Amino acid sequence: MKILVVSLLRLGDIIQQQPLLKALRNKYPQAEIHLLINRQFSQVESLLHGLVDKYFYFDRDALQKGLGEASYNILWSHRQLEMLVKELNGENYQQIVNFTHNKLSAYLIGSLQAPVKQGLHHAEGVFQGLKNPWLRYFNERFSGTQPSLFHYVELLGKSFGLPVSRLVLPQTNKSKRILFQCLTSDSKKNWALGRFKQLKDTIESSLVDYKVQILCAPFEKNLLTEVFSEADLLVCDLAEGQKALGESCLLVTGDTSIKHLAAQMGVPTVELVLGSSDWTKTAAFSGNSEVIVAQTACSPCTHSQACSQKSQICAEQISVDQVFAAVWDKLSKKQVKPVVTLRDLERISWSLKLDGVSASEVIPYANAALEFSKSGDTDSVRCLLKQARQSQDQYEVWISRLEAAFPKREDLIGKSQLKSHDIGEFILTAQEVVKSKQDTAGYFQSVVETLMARFSSTLQFHEKMQSALAEVRELLQSRGQFIHSLEIVLKEGAYYAAGIGQLSIDSFEEAGRSVSRDREDAAL
Repeated sequence: MKILVVSLLRLGDIIQQQPLLKALRNKYPQAEIHLLINRQFSQVESLLHGLVDKYFYFDRDALQKGLGEASYNILWSHRQLEMLVKELNGENYQQIVNFTHNKLSAYLIGSLQAPVKQGLHHAEGVFQGLKNPWLRYFNERFSGTQPSLFHYVELLGKSFGLPVSRLVLPQTNKSKRILFQCLTSDSKKNWALGRFKQLKDTIESSLVDYKVQILCAPFEKNLLTEVFSEADLLVCDLAEGQKALGESCLLVTGDTSIKHLAAQMGVPTVELVLGSSDWTKTAAFSGNSEVIVAQTACSPCTHSQACSQKSQICAEQISVDQVFAAVWDKLSKKQVKPVVTLRDLERISWSLKLDGVSASEVIPYANAALEFSKSGDTDSVRCLLKQARQSQDQYEVWISRLEAAFPKREDLIGKSQLKSHDIGEFILTAQEVVKSKQDTAGYFQSVVETLMARFSSTLQFHEKMQSALAEVRELLQSRGQFIHSLEIVLKEGAYYAAGIGQLSIDSFEEAGRSVSRDREDAAL
């Protein structure tokens, strides 16, 4: 069996796909796995030992040059692409998996022959491959500016049935070397070099056994030597960088491909998130990573809800003291007790829905609620549950108002455009949802996006919005069922604490009026 994986993305994306390739290898241990990547990232071959049997290259730069420069024959790029398609089809793949998820890759896969195609591809004049709910979530919600409940690797793993988990390795490395990756591919994501220099001096003066070195690509050397001495720099390529990470105890970095490499090696990492970086989507996929986020404005409530499995520090600017504190915690192997947040609850609620679990299926929700109740201390979970119930009540009010204000189909027949009296109340309610900023998990996103889209007719709008409202209602039913299940699980705990947890269902009637418990809860 031959499988082609298409990954026409950047270097960091290919590196962080390593858990997906491992899962694919475990799922099909006898398969021959081929990988199609951009030629400029061919150096990634040295990092994927045992996962890929053969590489193919998409020469994007050459193709673009052939299309844009007068010295090339106008058909040159077309012929190069035609040759690539012919070469790939010659492999007779049984399966093609698209990790790229863009139109270019979809059109390319549409030109290839394989009985099974997973992910976005073009066929019969339309884009196909979005039947999986997780892949639709990825398609509709991941590329926007809103935070994501799920990491890039998690979403692709769920979309293609590839089990992945954050790597947590025991820290056995006795090295005293700390590495800094100071520069990113986008200057807006860079922490000031002067602050990196202050951090280096603070570490080496406070932790005298430790030595800091600066990872440096050859083209970065001139810029870095303006702040650091040449002796501080470790000029290396990707393979040499991997070796250096394996001989170090900690990495401090911005949003770089090196952080993804460190994550797959289990190297403890302190990640600085600035500019357009979004830790909710593409932070280092590792259990040994701590994220420090710089934002222009913050509130304790908002960020306690947004954070999960990572420690988040919010500030106007990331200070040297903040980063040093995170470095200290990592080096001392301080065990940080996980804090359960509303984001964790939203993740479970969405996961149940995306996994296709109906709100009427009681047992899966009960099991998920029981597991969630163990994720933090009881008081914290109860406080969180109270927040969730309050927001659920507000969501129910909004969806009911939207449904009531939505015009009937027969009222729109014959109308070329909508008037304010047709949809004014509906728009005002949607604006209220957006302005409140309460819907951080995006339950109403499909309604808002449908309102902003263009349609050829009022009936087409009605059809799309009706579908969006039905989706919101289903999502809120799933969330409400999980909240209800969690309420019952916590109630169970109270009964057991009172010493009556072993009573049969019928025996509750004999326990007297001091115990108030209905049959539905008791049965669950």
